[in-house]
Amino acid sequence: MDTQRHAGKVAVVTGAANGIGRALALRLAREGAKVIGCNVSEGSRAKAEEFFAAEKVDVKLVRCDITVQEEVDALVAEAGPRIDLLANVAGAMDNYLPLGDLDDDTWHRVVDVNLTGLMRVCRAVLPTMLENGGGAMVTVGSRASLGAGPAGLAYATTKHGLLGLVKSIAYYYGPQQIRSNAVLPGGVHSEMHTKSNRSGWAFERAGLAKATMAPKAHADEIAAVVSWIGSDEASHVNGAIVSADGGWSSA
Repeated sequence: MDTQRHAGKVAVVTGAANGIGRALALRLAREGAKVIGCNVSEGSRAKAEEFFAAEKVDVKLVRCDITVQEEVDALVAEAGPRIDLLANVAGAMDNYLPLGDLDDDTWHRVVDVNLTGLMRVCRAVLPTMLENGGGAMVTVGSRASLGAGPAGLAYATTKHGLLGLVKSIAYYYGPQQIRSNAVLPGGVHSEMHTKSNRSGWAFERAGLAKATMAPKAHADEIAAVVSWIGSDEASHVNGAIVSADGGWSSA
């Protein structure tokens, strides 16, 4: 670990109380960044605060529901006049629901978090990055960004959609030194996946796609990839879609 990789930088991490988000917030803080993390769950934030205190790192956690513009604006204001790195980690699962079983509430919840909320956070951070001469946005997608098998319809649709958002930002704002990239994990040991409903015929069929899945990654393995792509070491990486799935997407 390069303990100076993000020295003097300011990083905003969504979904920072659990899984990849928590591992990333810890890593960035250890690598010298001032980290402002967010999560919508009060209970998760409290546990994460205890975790960061035990690790003796300075990570500030605030409440933010990324589907609410006012809360997104408050998160950006909390970060202050400079943001060097935005890590979009917050996401919602869909309980492996196929088209015929998908209800409107699940569809809207997953789209609101995984696409609309993502767009709102990027849009809110953009002016600060432009004013400071650039910055990096790294969005955590999924193996489901490349195929349908790893999840239900709503999740796969939104994870495909975020690739368009990532590439559009890279294309239009690259000349202004804004880099936008995506990291696509496969299976990861995290609460997001263990809480997902795994019953029903669609999950059983998903097992066909999972037959070639590599062993699950630990959250810090994905955090390491995000940290590097978001650093100055990756200064010429823009618009990239980086699979970090142990080779699952190669099958």
